[in-house]
Amino acid sequence: MNKLMNKLLNIVKHRSNFAEVSYWLLFIFCILFKCMYFQFSTKLNTRPYLSSVNITMILSSFAVVLMLSSLIAFIFNKHRFIALFVFNLLLTILLMADTNFFRYYYNLLTVPVFFQMDVKLLSSVDQSIMSLFLLKDIVYIIDIPFMLAGLILLHKNTEKLYFKKRALRSVCLFLVGLISFMSIVSTTNVNSLAYSSNYSAKSLGVFYSHYHNTKLFVKESILEDSTLTQEDQDRINEFYKNKAANSTRNKLNGISKDTNLIIVQMEAIQHFVINRKIGGKEITPNLNKFAKECLYFDNIYYQVSGGNTSDAEFLCNTSMYPTKEGSIYHRFPENKYPSLPATLKEEGYNAFSFHAFEKYFWNREEMHANLKFDRFYSSEDFIMDDFAGWDGQALSDSSFFKQYLGILDTSKPFYSFLVTLSSHHPFKYFEDYDFPVGEFEGTFVGNYLKSANYLDKCIGEFISELKETGLYDNSLLVFYGDHSAVPKVDSKELMQLLDIEYNNTDWIKLQKIPLMMRYPKQTKPEVINTIGGQIDILPTIANLMDLDTPFAFGKDLLNTNKSYAILRNGSVVTEDFIYLSDMKEVYDYSDGSLLDLNVYKNKITQYLNELSICDIIVNKDAFRYMTPDHKH
Repeated sequence: MNKLMNKLLNIVKHRSNFAEVSYWLLFIFCILFKCMYFQFSTKLNTRPYLSSVNITMILSSFAVVLMLSSLIAFIFNKHRFIALFVFNLLLTILLMADTNFFRYYYNLLTVPVFFQMDVKLLSSVDQSIMSLFLLKDIVYIIDIPFMLAGLILLHKNTEKLYFKKRALRSVCLFLVGLISFMSIVSTTNVNSLAYSSNYSAKSLGVFYSHYHNTKLFVKESILEDSTLTQEDQDRINEFYKNKAANSTRNKLNGISKDTNLIIVQMEAIQHFVINRKIGGKEITPNLNKFAKECLYFDNIYYQVSGGNTSDAEFLCNTSMYPTKEGSIYHRFPENKYPSLPATLKEEGYNAFSFHAFEKYFWNREEMHANLKFDRFYSSEDFIMDDFAGWDGQALSDSSFFKQYLGILDTSKPFYSFLVTLSSHHPFKYFEDYDFPVGEFEGTFVGNYLKSANYLDKCIGEFISELKETGLYDNSLLVFYGDHSAVPKVDSKELMQLLDIEYNNTDWIKLQKIPLMMRYPKQTKPEVINTIGGQIDILPTIANLMDLDTPFAFGKDLLNTNKSYAILRNGSVVTEDFIYLSDMKEVYDYSDGSLLDLNVYKNKITQYLNELSICDIIVNKDAFRYMTPDHKH
């Protein structure tokens, strides 16, 4: 009888061990599968699935999951199955958040992003966020019922493990994971991960990227001394000295001196809609017409980061790069920034900003005051009488422009900075808008084209009203786009519209925005092909208005012999090559052929020095303690 009982107990014990091992394996497999889904569904990693880059990423992700599992095994005993289930939920939520954030911002969630999030911000973008969920994302939660069923079956009969056995299990898991991970990392240049969280995720997996970014944030924001050193000041002064030495002002200098300045930042308007037709109709007929009457810069790249629209505002008004992570409006709103409104106020101008949305959004009220605008006109200052776009949340651009002209104080020279809103992602509001888009009817790209056409109609009305009021020929008019409209996840539709095959270089070339400037009574239009970015808008305006802006990082697009744009993620576009930071690869600008990175490494380092200098200024609030003294 005793033998039979012992035999039964052994069978139960073996079955219990088998069930426990199975539950652990299910946890590891499911988390690893979700990581792979993130990597490939966001197109961070691409086919062939078994390429050397992908194999490295998969093995690294597996090693990290093993190390996470070892910590759970060591910390939790009686409640280890509950811990596995809860960790599965938490990691699933993180990966789902990463996926949808990435689809909109083409970047991972980071600590600074979490710091800038609040209920008001999230409630304002909930439509944009929800629109990014895809039916296939259900794979993230398919395992939850099975994990829950396993938990219910196993938890009641969970035995406590002796410390020695628990520690041995944990150490074995951790060592296997660590040794595997270290062998993989030894083949990777970890220093090259610094400027691109996408590259770190592509190379070593999403969880490693989160660890790496958090470590950098702690190092840069907490552990590093934020004191501006003499070495920092010397580097900053040397940068501005070299910039001043290479600056000239000959072409159109001062042609718009003492005139008004009106800048319109157009929500989500990309370069590819300009001068394009669909079904025989122009998508942006009014902007196309304006482009033929002004200075049209057709090679300008957006340079925003996690602040999107607010980053574009910062680039235009300071000619400085935004922060690499998060929004500079949230992270450094109290820094001292030399700015365009401050410069114009010294010249006797009024400076006002206008955006018909909540004043707290992107912390605009505080930041616009810090940039020295006399006043920021928000939704509180507009009559919300007509809504269009952003799923009905936005005051129509048509009403916005009309009300702006009613608010405007023209008693002295003025600078007006206007930010439109109707064409904000998502674009479903315009699904029934009367603009035919043919085969793209009902698609993401089709709805975007309709929103662009709507904004263009409002721009046309605005230009007509400026002419009626006499401001058209007494103002420097500037129109530009703020950031991407079509995320990479919808690249297939865009390639279909443009009738091209997807490739890395053409995708980067599509990340351009229109920039148009018309000085008073301009009669000779011109297309400028110089490669530049939003950081170059202020210096170009300064040349036209004959303003001194020694703080600007950008170049005067009318008088430079340098054709390049440095993107905030560390990618570089020049007329000779394109450097992609998230791939650490260099391509020929003309034909897209892969080039030898070592040949261009020094040039790339020189370009990225701009980002490094700007990061020092922002992170250490350098302009509070020093003033650039090198004149153009």
